[in-house]
Amino acid sequence: MHKYPQSEIPIYKMIETPIQVYERFNGFYQIPLGTRFFVMDRILFADNHLIFLISILISFFTSVITLDLLSMAARQKQSRKKKQGLATSAFIMGAGIWSMHYTAQLSGETGEKIIYSAPAMVISLIAVILLSYASFYIFTSRDPAFFALVSAAVLLGIGITLMHYIGTYSIAANLLISYNSVFIILTIITAISLSFISMFFFTKTMYGHFSPFHIPATALLASCLCLTHVLSMKSMTLQKTVIPGTWDFSIPFGTVLAGMIIINLGMIGWMHMIGIKERKRHMTFYDPLTGLPNQIKFLQQLNESVLRCRKSGRQLAVLFIDLDRFKWINDTMGHEYGDTLLKKIGERLTGHLPSHCVVARHGGDEFMVLLDDIDESLVTETARHLANVLAKPFIINEKKWFATTSMGISLFPKDGDTGSLLIRKAYQAMLSAQKKGYNQMQLYKLEQDKASCRNAKIEQGLKQALHHNEFELYYQPQVHLNSRKIVGVEALLRWRHPELGPISPYEFIPAAENSGMIIPIGNWVIQEACRQIRLWQAAGIRIKIAVNVSALQFEDHQFIELIHESLNKNLLPPKYLELEITESVMQKINQSFTVIRKLKNIGIKVSIDDFGTGYSSLSVLSSLPIDVVKIDKSFVQKMVDHPNTASVVKTIIEMGNNLDFGLIAEGIETEEQANFLLQNGCSLGQGYLYSPPLSQVEIEGLLSKEYVI
Repeated sequence: MHKYPQSEIPIYKMIETPIQVYERFNGFYQIPLGTRFFVMDRILFADNHLIFLISILISFFTSVITLDLLSMAARQKQSRKKKQGLATSAFIMGAGIWSMHYTAQLSGETGEKIIYSAPAMVISLIAVILLSYASFYIFTSRDPAFFALVSAAVLLGIGITLMHYIGTYSIAANLLISYNSVFIILTIITAISLSFISMFFFTKTMYGHFSPFHIPATALLASCLCLTHVLSMKSMTLQKTVIPGTWDFSIPFGTVLAGMIIINLGMIGWMHMIGIKERKRHMTFYDPLTGLPNQIKFLQQLNESVLRCRKSGRQLAVLFIDLDRFKWINDTMGHEYGDTLLKKIGERLTGHLPSHCVVARHGGDEFMVLLDDIDESLVTETARHLANVLAKPFIINEKKWFATTSMGISLFPKDGDTGSLLIRKAYQAMLSAQKKGYNQMQLYKLEQDKASCRNAKIEQGLKQALHHNEFELYYQPQVHLNSRKIVGVEALLRWRHPELGPISPYEFIPAAENSGMIIPIGNWVIQEACRQIRLWQAAGIRIKIAVNVSALQFEDHQFIELIHESLNKNLLPPKYLELEITESVMQKINQSFTVIRKLKNIGIKVSIDDFGTGYSSLSVLSSLPIDVVKIDKSFVQKMVDHPNTASVVKTIIEMGNNLDFGLIAEGIETEEQANFLLQNGCSLGQGYLYSPPLSQVEIEGLLSKEYVI
């Protein structure tokens, strides 16, 4: 107990009686007998609005930086990094409130020399940092429940309140303070309630990127800091005292203000640089739509897991997931629906896996999952569980959407010993699953690797085949079924790969379409066919050539120009070139009509290839200015033995005759098939009954004048 050295003690006007003063002081000081009491006026503040405005700006900067760092910490998967992020967020929160409080406190000019208690200032900073950390730790638990949100708000509110009241106490070294309990209660209620509302809004954007909810969350938190400071200052009354400080130090007003400004500017600049660096890192390693790790981050984490499993002798699995028919959703409902569905799928995958598993977005509609430290016997069970989870309906704009997936699975160390190899083999297994149909999964098998290597060689070889003259045209005669006279030929593309040898068109044409090489290859076919027509005409052989055109080439904006150029270059009448298009072109009827009309204006004949297997209908077919319908070989080969197929063929022939279309049957292999077609009104055809596809030299021997109509 300190001995009060004076013989006089102040009594504060309109505040307390001498007995109250004696009781208050006698608890801390030994008051000598005969001590006299005197009356002193209350100290009033004159606000400096500029300094107070600076304190408000500090509170907003603190709120923005704290929530930004807190969001980054919440998205961390590793516990150590998450705790480091929470500690940084708590430090910035505490230091920001601390500097905001003392800056705002300096705005209240009293005309008196202010003395600050160093221990009280330090204690106030430590208290708010510790309580902020505890609050953030509870708050960033996954999908915080209402109770957790309330607990976090209470801790943060108490921390903010303690900071302000311990901060006000720190100026009591040569001043006496009395508090209004009503304002104290109001301060606590304000701090907790505004913290709760701010946190509630922040839960809507915490695990993602910036959203409109970030604005009210930041504004409410900044308002909380400012209002609690104002209320804490309103709650206290200051009076002069002659009691000397025993462990306080005094700092001139200007020095404290300048120091606070420098500290805050330095802290804001430092944290801004950290924030920029973290955002760049997040953009590098995380998907901007779903907030999930991207393929770079996934590969990094996968390689780390591979190293751990190699040392411990444990296993891991990689799941490669592709959404079935996602393109249809984008095309029919729009990309906004598609993006929403992708985000919900990412959330559902993450929510139904243990925290140590990693879910990443590979790109487009593809996801990857790392199942760390898992037995092979549980992998299939887990994959099936995820498939069932994703098969449940998604609610988007109050509508139910269903999604199925194709999954491929690779295992460490069985299928590979590096992260990139495991991803590649899981992808190959997924492709195999897709071939089975929708909602399938497939473990990696060695045969898939062989098929994948062949596909890769084909795709790579296609890019060089044109330059190395590896393509050539074969020709299959089209004949009159009665006389067997040749009326034309169909040009068929063949490719001899330098390593793989002859490759079937059924294998390399889909690869060319997927890689985009179908357009330059298709252009070469048209140019080569026109060149061959010119050479044959120079040799006295006048016959038309039918050329297949892919849907992609047909939609190319330079397609009509290519036809003009090929005809003019070889000085050909257009009647000697016929173009065969597939029924898939019918999906875009308006665009197809325009292109076909331009071809007809040139004088080119257009035929529908493989009729009956695709999308066309009689109404669509009748509206297009086409010349020939080709009956698909799948019908021709079954029509003799299957009555239903025979009925389909008869209907196609009748329809073609009624619409004045030419008719050509494909794939004729027997006399019985030829007789059926003749009897039902189809007089033209092609197939192995008459001739297989022939090389240029072979077809020229066949195209003598007596065989050609």
